[in-house]
Amino acid sequence: MAQRLGGSFAPRITDDKLEEYRQLAGNVPDQRCSEYMIQLVEMLDLFNETPESSLPGTKNPLAGMVVPLEDAEIKRIWDKVPYMEECDLIGKAFDILPPGEQRNAAYHLLWYARELTLDREPMTQERVGFK
Repeated sequence: MAQRLGGSFAPRITDDKLEEYRQLAGNVPDQRCSEYMIQLVEMLDLFNETPESSLPGTKNPLAGMVVPLEDAEIKRIWDKVPYMEECDLIGKAFDILPPGEQRNAAYHLLWYARELTLDREPMTQERVGFK
């Protein structure tokens, strides 16, 4: 399988940021968007329970390393990570959100889902050397 490179270059979602996103998700006026955001917060809650992958990475031409998830982690989070097609549908749903905090949070969560769908550690500022 070909390795897809890239990254959001967004900051890592810390526990504090995840809690902020959980609260924002509960206040989104569109119920469908709120449910998607809550689903993605739950995905990250599960993903954050384990340490980073210890597998060797491959150099990203932009900077940093692309590090695959370990098989046990892929299996553990499998039920919470949406398929790429689902990520596309969620992204289209998020398009209705007006610019601002909720929309930014929604797309930040969605980026993590897309990265986890590719079975790799999410590419963030820290992973590619920007801080």
